[in-house]
Amino acid sequence: MKPLWPGLAALAVATGAGEPASAPGPDAGWFLITARDGQVMGHASQETRPLAGGSEIAAEQDFFLTEQDSPAAHIRARSVRRLDASGNTLWIETTTVVGGSVTRTVARNRTGWIEVVRQTPMERRVSILPLSSSVRFDDGEALLAAWDPLGGAPLTYERFDADSASVERVVIEAAPGAKPDADGHIAVLRRRYEGDQLLGVARLTLDRERRVIRTEQPMFGSVISIAAADRKAALAYHAPYRLIASTMTRSPFRISNPATRGHIRYRFAFRDGLAFDLPVTGEQRVGSEAGKSFVDICGDCGPGLPTDKASLAEATKATAWMQSDHPRLKALAAPIARLKVSDTRKMQMLIEVARPYLERIDFNSHFSALETLQRRAGDCTEAAVLLGALGRAAGIPTKVANGVVYSREAYHGVANAFLPHSWTLAYVDGRWRSFDLALDSFDSTHIALTVGDGDARSVSAAGQLASLLVWQDMAEVRTRAS
Repeated sequence: MKPLWPGLAALAVATGAGEPASAPGPDAGWFLITARDGQVMGHASQETRPLAGGSEIAAEQDFFLTEQDSPAAHIRARSVRRLDASGNTLWIETTTVVGGSVTRTVARNRTGWIEVVRQTPMERRVSILPLSSSVRFDDGEALLAAWDPLGGAPLTYERFDADSASVERVVIEAAPGAKPDADGHIAVLRRRYEGDQLLGVARLTLDRERRVIRTEQPMFGSVISIAAADRKAALAYHAPYRLIASTMTRSPFRISNPATRGHIRYRFAFRDGLAFDLPVTGEQRVGSEAGKSFVDICGDCGPGLPTDKASLAEATKATAWMQSDHPRLKALAAPIARLKVSDTRKMQMLIEVARPYLERIDFNSHFSALETLQRRAGDCTEAAVLLGALGRAAGIPTKVANGVVYSREAYHGVANAFLPHSWTLAYVDGRWRSFDLALDSFDSTHIALTVGDGDARSVSAAGQLASLLVWQDMAEVRTRAS
């Protein structure tokens, strides 16, 4: 079975990273979204409207994508931010539309906390999060206007992300060797973190007034750009963009079947010196030697995720993506949860429970476990999320790993390459172990780049981090006979 593509919606919606800043010119507020090869993927727009007692900022992104096995997809992401007369954010509403499926999230800013309501075709989920008064709800436009990129000090602030309902740390600094051009434009790098985990890096072009006029976001093997354009160019018709083939990374070596079942060591450098720590799993160990990072992957190479009581409890909670508390998921998991068998065996049995709900491959989306049950379609992200949710419903701690996996056979015209992929991690019988519903089994070519709860942000972060890796070499590690 071939690798299944992580949902295009998860990748596409995340590329904008919030509201594009106002662009100069008569058609201010319109942007064109293109890939590295210059082909158009879609368009974006932003408008600020005055209202009684305040204002609102509406931003929209439209992507038009297709693949050979799926119909063309129109993915629309829209956000509206309401401000009071003093410029304080009152609430943010984000809406994502994929085909006939609509997901709406409303985050209301209270004093010291925020209420997040997520509405999908299947459920309504409410969460309450504490929030510091220093956290911003915009992309730091006012801070950029007063910042000197060449002054030496990076610009750092915390930002609330409505889609993931969490706080990110943003660091912006001048790009290496950056100097203003004849028009006063200058390039800077924007890094986004959750805690110490790098989520992604984007290259921004600022004009003299320090407004963002271009954003370049790496995504697997491509770069997605959002640049100021006039309305006519932004809305002109373009054929849907084929995304998958451009995201594959050719392998430096052809990997044999016996090697995939053994122990492989991969060595990497990082683009532009933007090094980051890869996660560890039960099968993945990371380290460095001779100034290069390496990743060892085998059946028992890694130390696994944390196993303290709090971490394991967190990995059994229901989330907006893994609704393990929903009656439908609980009913599917309950018969297996009651069996007197090992947790490893339970996860294997849950794979068979989940399999019928992925009877149709659909690349053009990223849906939750509950939505996957209803749609009976998806790709590897839906497979990983559904299996993770069933595991949690059975009382087994689970997470979702996102990264790449190797395919020797031709896939969308490309062979001997690493492709985007997601799978499930479960804490079973005293250790963390990988389970892959989409590919039937885990092997030593599964390289994890992020670990999350199957949320769209974790999926897109893996795509962005993959673009920072520079493959050096790989080697099969064999144990010398005594």
